[in-house]
Order: sequence, then structure tokens, then C-alpha cells
Amino acid sequence: MAFDLPRIKVTMLMEHEGFLMWYAKKQGFDKKVGVNIDLTILDTNGIDMMDRHRKDPSSWNVTCVTSIPLIVGTNQMPLEIVGIANDESNTTGIYVKPDSDILKEKGWNEDYPDVYGSPETIKGKTFAIKTLTSGAYMLVKYLEIFDMDFSDVNIVDLAGKDSILALEKGEVDGIAIWSPDTYLAEQKGLKLVSTADDVDAEIPMMFLVDKEYTEDHEDVIAKMLAAYMMAVETQIENPRSLTKDYQKFLRKYSNLEFSKEFCEYDILRHSVLPMESQLKLFEKKAHGKSSIQRLESTIASSLMLILYDSNTSDFTMTSKQVKNPRFVTDKYLKQARRILSNIKK
Repeated sequence: MAFDLPRIKVTMLMEHEGFLMWYAKKQGFDKKVGVNIDLTILDTNGIDMMDRHRKDPSSWNVTCVTSIPLIVGTNQMPLEIVGIANDESNTTGIYVKPDSDILKEKGWNEDYPDVYGSPETIKGKTFAIKTLTSGAYMLVKYLEIFDMDFSDVNIVDLAGKDSILALEKGEVDGIAIWSPDTYLAEQKGLKLVSTADDVDAEIPMMFLVDKEYTEDHEDVIAKMLAAYMMAVETQIENPRSLTKDYQKFLRKYSNLEFSKEFCEYDILRHSVLPMESQLKLFEKKAHGKSSIQRLESTIASSLMLILYDSNTSDFTMTSKQVKNPRFVTDKYLKQARRILSNIKK
């Protein structure tokens, strides 16, 4: 029975990857692989997830965040990166009002033909972002293609729905948000300036596990990943079959109604990786770094720009503290692969 199975506390954001974990739980995939996933879904952000664990290490055993909160968190708490949930690059974007002069020019930088804006229309504008999130990272990458940085614009620390409201009221000129808040922005007639993918801002969602929890629960972590990968396989094989469940998930945790069209669109826009592709990304080349470690190294450099440009902390002190994640392992994924292989026999 479920209460006899080992339990793992998983806290996920109210996003696509949170939905896949919820779907795995709903379908009983966790019970099938021999674990009881105690799932909490929160409509918040990665920095909040890190803060929750810092204040109360028992708040979760596993969570899932993007690279910026991950890099900050792994330098203040013992955590391991154990897998990739999905890619948010296509579903994170910068939005402005329809009459914004930022929309007057497209492809100013010929290497980025789908991106709106120019130095003249961007300089001095006010952007609402949540500090130290993928939104901040994306804005840094966006400004870079115009040879600009945070010193050329004004920054307001607001997230999601609050930033949408501020843009509607004319309190800010642009916002950087992610799905499903992008749907709300588009419903209100706000216009997309650029996706993260358009400006080469990679935004993978990473599974993080409390390092102390790993010491006696390796098999439980592997089973949790196996259950999640079963949901991933469902999306790969028949993504549109998830649409109705995605609607239910968003309705339950947001108390808002999302259209069938958006849910299908959002599922299709979220890239997920099958097991073998994940293992290749975690594979180290001789004495070099794995693809995951190289990606984190690149994003850590952008984090330095965010911290320096936004004056969120003393740059000299922070540059010593922020390092690449030290704990990256594929051992749980390998165990999960064996679990899934045995189930399919």
C-alpha cells in the first residue's frame, strides 16, 4: 500500500515541469516504481524555493529551479543536481504594451532577426523582473545584443502577475516573465518582444536534491526520477494527450481558467529530454566538464553581470562566493534507467 512505500517530499513550481510531476503522481507512476511522492505545488519562483529550504531544510527533499537560483543556492546549501526536468527557453519572454516604441524596430542586430528593439528605443526604459531568476538572466542576454547592460535601463523587482499589472498601469515599460504568466500577458493584449530562445538564453529546469537526504535515500531519489521520466515519455509519445490534465492542473493551483489552445501550445513549446539524452549531457569528457557543468559555468558569468549591474550586493564579495555548482551527478538517472528497464521487461 502507498503508506508502506518510502516517502519523498517534492516541491515544484506551478509550471510545466510541476505539471509533469503532478501527472506522474495522478497516474500512479510513483507507486508503480515503488515510491510515495509527497508533492507540493507553489505559484512562486526559484529564489523563494531556495529561501524556503534555507529557513527550513525539511521543507523539501527535492525541488526544481532554473540555473540562476540553482547557482546561488548551491553556494549556500549542500545540494546535488540530479536531472533535467525541461527547457523553459521558448516559454520565457519579454513583453511590452502594444503602443511601445520598442516594437518599432525588429532585427536591429542581424544575428537576432526575430527580436524587437534598438538601443534608442530601449535606453532609459524601466523593466520589471524578479531579481536572480531566469527573467533577470534573459534581460541581461537581451540587452547584450544591443551592446547594453542594466546600467542603460531601470530595474524594478517584481514577479509574474504583479509585473503584468505594473505594465498595464504604465508603471514600467517592459517585463520579463515565464509560462503560464505569459498566457495572462497575451490575454491582456501585451506583445512579445523576444523569447529567451531568441537571444540564446538557455533556461533548463534542474532537479535539486538536499545533499544530506541523498546519504540514505539513493534508491528513493532514483525512483522519483523514474516516475517523472514516465511522464516525460508520455509527452514525447503523445503530447496532445496531456492537454486536459494540464488544464486541470493549472485550474487547481492558479484558480484561473486556461484555454485548451494555450495548454496544448504550452506543452508543445516545452522541450523534454528522454533518458539517454539526459545521460549524455551529464557525461564528463575525460578530465573535462560535462555539458551541464559547462552550461552552468556560462550562466554563472551572466549572474555576475546581473549582480554587478543591478547593485543587489557588493560585487567583490559576491564574485568570491558565487561558483559553479559543485555537485552534479548522473548516478540517480542511471539507477532510474535500470528501474524503467525492469518495468518494461
